[in-house]
Amino acid sequence: MAVKKKASNAEILKQVLYEMLTLAHSVEFLTKNRWIKGQSLIDSSEVIKTASVIKMRLLYDFLYSPKPPKKTEVIEKGEICKDDYTAQNDFDITLQKPSLVGCDAKGMFTRQSVNKYIVHLTEERITKPKEIPLPKFNGGADSIIKNSALILASAEKFIDSLAKGNFLNLNQEGEYYLEDFKKTVIRLKENPIFNQTYK
Repeated sequence: MAVKKKASNAEILKQVLYEMLTLAHSVEFLTKNRWIKGQSLIDSSEVIKTASVIKMRLLYDFLYSPKPPKKTEVIEKGEICKDDYTAQNDFDITLQKPSLVGCDAKGMFTRQSVNKYIVHLTEERITKPKEIPLPKFNGGADSIIKNSALILASAEKFIDSLAKGNFLNLNQEGEYYLEDFKKTVIRLKENPIFNQTYK
């Protein structure tokens, strides 16, 4: 039985704007900070990369997920959750998916890969790290910056299309998220990788 959704469109948009802003902040930190490296192969940038990948996946699912299938097999595999809010389901807006780095079926940034290696502490994550590609982009931080720029540009187009029709109805906090997001994007465009990809 499907869960009955209770959030209004304004509440959904406020949360989408929050996710856009936090991803933009994560990318900004990734572009500006110096990282501390200890004796292990992990440096302190992994924290920001992990946060960015989670936010990217969340926004990716919202922006580009098709309407949920009736097949429970797809839902059970974790490919889509039938009670997720999406641009297509809740706003009747279908966005063209950009070509992201590492998002093909065997790429590093897939739902299954992010689920197994970032969101959940699974047996596969611990004992079989090569069965599912680890969600580390070829190109490291640069790929995260590029993919984030593509997703954030789509998200901004989605918000702008609703704003043109006066469908936002945001409360003050949501308006602040939008304003801060736009200011953060202006700063991010100082980074050549982000600026070249943000379209």
